[in-house]
Amino acid sequence: MTSLPKVSVIIPVHNDGKYLHNALQSVFRQKYRNYEIIVVDDGSEDAETRQALKQINQPEVRVFFKKPEGVSAARNFAIAKADGAFILPLDADDLLGIGFLDQAVKVLTYHQEVKVVCGDIEMFGIRTGIKKLPEYSMEMLLGQNTMAVTSLFRKSDFLETDGFNVNMRAGFEDWDFWLSMLEGGGDVHKLDVVAVRYRIKKESRNFSLSHTQMKQLRKQIYENHKTLYAKHFFDPLNSFEYDLLVNSREYKLGRKLLKPLRALYSKLR
Repeated sequence: MTSLPKVSVIIPVHNDGKYLHNALQSVFRQKYRNYEIIVVDDGSEDAETRQALKQINQPEVRVFFKKPEGVSAARNFAIAKADGAFILPLDADDLLGIGFLDQAVKVLTYHQEVKVVCGDIEMFGIRTGIKKLPEYSMEMLLGQNTMAVTSLFRKSDFLETDGFNVNMRAGFEDWDFWLSMLEGGGDVHKLDVVAVRYRIKKESRNFSLSHTQMKQLRKQIYENHKTLYAKHFFDPLNSFEYDLLVNSREYKLGRKLLKPLRALYSKLR
């Protein structure tokens, strides 16, 4: 029986040493065993991270050190070192969902039309809950990121792109990458399982961006993929800006205040 492909789990680290052990353990607990783990330290300064990196002695884990250039450069560096046919990014402060790897490898192995296998997100930390991601369509992906960076893809497909955009250090680099990966076609398969447990901290990048930064990043996404946006229409109600609006405190408060007024208006009619 032919063995299933090797997976390279890539973990960039920048001052996240206190979480790294748990991230590694979440990979070790996977049922699927044909993997390697590539840890890339992106110029960490804190002693706790340096100590955590020194303590890694598992044979399936390789550790590299580089100057700080941001998470995109670290991921690209790790993938260049990867021996696996399949790539799975995992951030050092997150946890790989139980059972995701085994199911994802089987889909990507036996369905050549599929370029990316993703799953849902379980948030923990200062915010909790399951985020059920929508089924893939390019129109939806143009409106907002519909996949966690912890999704499985082929190294060969990665090499057909320019990799993760090193100019997008403030965020959205994974969204930009998925657009690059899929602009030439290919399917996305969403598993009905948690792909990643996403740690929410006060300093988490995507939860600490200002409105101005988000506008700038949205503009950069558009500039990077003008041709793709010209080919497809996305419904503004599916945009990430709309999601931010309807989930804001102000919007929810406004709906609450308007509810009795609407009831009174209905009676007067």
